[in-house]
Amino acid sequence: MPAAGSAVAAFTEYPDLIDKIAFFQVVLFLQRNANIPCHQLKYLAMKFILLLLALPLMNQKCGKNKNLIPACVQQRVEAIQKEPRWSPPAEVNEYSYKGKQVYLFTSNCCDQYNSLYDGDCNNICAPSGGLTGKGDGKCDDFLKVATHIKLIWKDPG
Repeated sequence: MPAAGSAVAAFTEYPDLIDKIAFFQVVLFLQRNANIPCHQLKYLAMKFILLLLALPLMNQKCGKNKNLIPACVQQRVEAIQKEPRWSPPAEVNEYSYKGKQVYLFTSNCCDQYNSLYDGDCNNICAPSGGLTGKGDGKCDDFLKVATHIKLIWKDPG
């Protein structure tokens, strides 16, 4: 016989389990206490079962792309992590720029460009940094039109 703690763990691992159990309890109650034809209950039960089978498939597809970053960006982050700590600490941010997802890497010291890369790690430009702080001038509109999506990684230094 399972311990009481395992039942709680099952409910936290499968939060929709309570809804499933409650649904089948309602179906059984209605079948016994109401004058609903059996074929209608079977139809409702089958719709519910099909929905339950489809939800995990939809959830997997939605969840996969949520935190996915390109492999080359991850490789660059890992390479930076192997180096001595940067001052200021290294940082990678994801932006939307001209309809594309782009990644801005900060530089490891003063007066160096902060490089912007596409999803294939092709260098697009340097929108900031350098002697003037205004980058290399190839994407002057970046700070005005780009939309910050999220911080990908920051060195905890």
